[in-house]
Amino acid sequence: MSFLSRFASPAGFVLVLLLFFLLPFVSASCDVPGYGEAGATYTGGNLVTGTDPEVPAELQELGKDPESPAALTDPPDPGVQLLAIGLAVLAAAGVLTALVPHLKARLLGGAALAAATLVVTVVTMSVAQSNLQNSLMDWARQTGAAESQDGDRLETAVAEVTHTEVGFWLMIVVLSLVALMATVLGLLGDRLKAAVAARESGEGRVSSFPFGGHDHDD
Repeated sequence: MSFLSRFASPAGFVLVLLLFFLLPFVSASCDVPGYGEAGATYTGGNLVTGTDPEVPAELQELGKDPESPAALTDPPDPGVQLLAIGLAVLAAAGVLTALVPHLKARLLGGAALAAATLVVTVVTMSVAQSNLQNSLMDWARQTGAAESQDGDRLETAVAEVTHTEVGFWLMIVVLSLVALMATVLGLLGDRLKAAVAARESGEGRVSSFPFGGHDHDD
């Protein structure tokens, strides 16, 4: 019980922040003739600070060719900085629930914050993918690549090069678990503790029975 309550709040939120800032969250990639697969992978750190992801050195060299598209070394902007900051603030608030002295209040507050963070995480991903796809569509139109395909096929191709990454999925799993456990423990924790105490008390009484207390004559 104690371990579950600590994971539900605040340890679970610490894990969410680590996943968000350290692991890939969203990416855009495609095949580049003469190079192979190229793309940009954004962590939560990139999204919060608005900085571009690191571009491989080989791709930077390829980008020096005047005929190479500028988009190779200039990753598109996901445009979700405010959402990402909001996500980080909500998760940080979940960590601070450790300061709430009352266990039930801490758990229910953690459940609400986990649910809110989960919603903002999904919205951030949706908006980031949409913005990346729009940027790639604009790039295709500017370079003339869009002229060789009809609109539906181009939209499908652009959608296929944007991806949700492992950090996002792990955050979804952790936040769902935190919200579920915090809600259950917050609402039913007293009943569960009472049931465990009653069971332990009952087992104690049974074990104290004087089995074999009667003497039998041979």
